[in-house]
Amino acid sequence: MLERGHAGDRARRERLYLLLAVGVPLVVLVAVFFYGLVGRTLWENCPPACREHDFTAADLAGQDWRNADLRAAQLSRANLRGTDFSRADLYFANLAGADLTGAHLAGSNLVGASLNAADLTGADFSGADLGGARLRGARLAGANFSAADLTAADLAQADFHGALIDATTRLDARWRRAWELVNTAPVAPLLAGADLRAANLRGVNLAGADLSRANLTEADLSGADLTEARLDLARLQQSQIDATTQIAPKWRQAWEIINRIAAGRDLAGADLDHAYLAGTYLRRADLTGAHLAGAQLAAADLRFATLAGADLRGADLTDASIQEGSLAGADLRGATLTQTDLRLADLRSALVDDTTQMSDYQRLAFDLVNNGGAGRDLRDAFLAWNDFAGVDFTAANLAGADLRNSDLSGANLTGADLQHANLKDAILDGALLDGANLEGATLPMSP
Repeated sequence: MLERGHAGDRARRERLYLLLAVGVPLVVLVAVFFYGLVGRTLWENCPPACREHDFTAADLAGQDWRNADLRAAQLSRANLRGTDFSRADLYFANLAGADLTGAHLAGSNLVGASLNAADLTGADFSGADLGGARLRGARLAGANFSAADLTAADLAQADFHGALIDATTRLDARWRRAWELVNTAPVAPLLAGADLRAANLRGVNLAGADLSRANLTEADLSGADLTEARLDLARLQQSQIDATTQIAPKWRQAWEIINRIAAGRDLAGADLDHAYLAGTYLRRADLTGAHLAGAQLAAADLRFATLAGADLRGADLTDASIQEGSLAGADLRGATLTQTDLRLADLRSALVDDTTQMSDYQRLAFDLVNNGGAGRDLRDAFLAWNDFAGVDFTAANLAGADLRNSDLSGANLTGADLQHANLKDAILDGALLDGANLEGATLPMSP
């Protein structure tokens, strides 16, 4: 009986140990979970503990938030005029559109914070960490950024007028240059190749500046003075220019071409020498006699455009499309035609020399168009998609040649050897084929 009693006590103790081993951790987990959801808001006060709190459009003007934890807090469109955020933690907080006029943010943590379109007039950011912060379109007039860290911050379209930035401010070179242009008004600055993307240069004096090859993409040049500024190959895509911008007619026209899509433009005789027109939509444009020497036209859409007699010396037409366009009489000396789409383009009387960069296939087509192919050995030559209308191929050996989709209307193919040549979808209207050998040739389908 005694042994049976001892066994019962041992069993009860084991059950108790098991209950404690399982129950205590479970109680702790429930307590932690409850604290995370509810308890923190009951036992912690905001401020200072305001992490992830929503203060959207709230009126917090003039309040004391020093050392507050506002990580990831929502403060967009809030009234924060004169509010003291000194040494506060605003890591990735959303302050977009907020009014921070005269606010105190000295020593605060604003890493990754959004201050887009915020009014920061007169705010104190001295010693603050704004690494990677977003300040697109923010107003910085009179704001103090002494000893602040703005490394990798996005300051696109930010208004730097009157902002205090000094040698102790850590700021990417492109934004420091924009700040200098806005606030120091240098005379005829040398800005060749400068990166001024998305810089707010409203009303800035850039008269006589060398902006050749500068990147002004998305820059705001409203009201800026660009009188006699050099803009050779400057990128003006998506930049802002208005009626108050003082700029030479040549560059205003280049800006309009780049930024306003329109087919069939009348640009005959236009002066676009050294203009940056890469990727521009110029389909069906009339560029007869246009001046495009040294112009950047890579990937431009020039399909069905007329470039007859145009000056394209040294122009870059890499990957551009001039399909069914006219380059008749155009000056292509020194031009780059690498991978240029010249399908059915008119190359008659164009000026091409050893400095013209073009493929062997393109050069052969140019030669045949301008010098004819009578009696020439063109066996197995790739001659597809070319404008050979009226070209003399008398007695030429074109056996096995690829002439698909080529325009051979009015061409003289008398006595030509066209055995096994591919003439699929070629245009043969009015072509002379007397005595031509067409054995095994693939001919266009009859209409």
